[in-house]
Amino acid sequence: MEKLEIEVLKRLVEKALKELDEAYRRLPDVNNGKTYLWRGKERIRLMAKILNDMEG
Repeated sequence: MEKLEIEVLKRLVEKALKELDEAYRRLPDVNNGKTYLWRGKERIRLMAKILNDMEG
């Protein structure tokens, strides 16, 4: 992967994490929505770690 592609992916991951954090805060605890959001955040964090490892 080219460095530019990695940078773009990292920015997209950061933006997605921010959006998931915001959605998590706004979602009430009455359903499993928070569980799905939390799992999504964990997957994105893993992708960010892989991207950082690839770059470093």
